[in-house]
Amino acid sequence: MEYVVTDPSTKLPVKFRAKPEQLYGEQGYRIICENGPSFFITNKYGGWRLMDNCNVNSELLEQIGMALEE
Repeated sequence: MEYVVTDPSTKLPVKFRAKPEQLYGEQGYRIICENGPSFFITNKYGGWRLMDNCNVNSELLEQIGMALEE
């Protein structure tokens, strides 16, 4: 699945792909950004959470999560 969201901090579009994956026993998505890192997120405790050691702006993470939920 491919998505485009707007990064709230830079107002620039961020294009990414999301692949279903399981990490540490949690089901979620591997987010692969077109010009950036890849990271794993899961919907846990009512919100989207990073599950690896990547540093992602929380507002951008929220935008990515909303795109996945649509």
